[in-house]
Amino acid sequence: MTPMWQTLLKIMVLIFALITAGTKPETVQADQPAQHRRPSDSKYWPPSKPLENATATAGHRPCGKDSNEEVKSFCSQVDNYPDLTALKTKLETKFAKFFLDDLQPTDVSARVGSTNEEEYLCKSSRRIMYPKKGLRADNTWQLIVNNEEFKQGIQFEECEGADLPCDYASNFANNYKPICRQHYVLQNLASIENEGKLDVVQQAFKIPSCCKCALLKLI
Repeated sequence: MTPMWQTLLKIMVLIFALITAGTKPETVQADQPAQHRRPSDSKYWPPSKPLENATATAGHRPCGKDSNEEVKSFCSQVDNYPDLTALKTKLETKFAKFFLDDLQPTDVSARVGSTNEEEYLCKSSRRIMYPKKGLRADNTWQLIVNNEEFKQGIQFEECEGADLPCDYASNFANNYKPICRQHYVLQNLASIENEGKLDVVQQAFKIPSCCKCALLKLI
């Protein structure tokens, strides 16, 4: 190659280097959070909020409007409770077994086998109730037979702080979260049909049975 061509080639390389040096590549800071972009589609929906319990939304009150009961699983007062006179014969013959027990209140602190040295991690209360409405096994509400003539008493135990931390929570390992959980058992009760003509049926209802401290393992 002649000296003139060599000189020309060097000039071209120098010009190319000057041009490329003025253009810097785009960089992304690794310590900056990525920005979330909405898709161009106009049907973009923001993240949905978790659904709340149906019994607490839309002003729905399973118990009577004048009742001050906290909505859990039973109501002793309801609005427009039906007259059960037409069902008296059927209740006395086919459902008599539901009205035989005369429950007596018991002290939840006086558990069989417990000692004064034992202390439970979740507080609870036990009481007897004659409900007129309750939560069934499928989480729907239904009227229960309970009037002056036909009584069904149930004894249940409820958490005083359901879904709250257990006592002495700070003594557990850091990778566990102790939470008080309400437990239930199913019990058959004579109930009133929700639909159609007035009639009595047997249904399984959720009875609060005990309050336990559950350990949730944190990730």
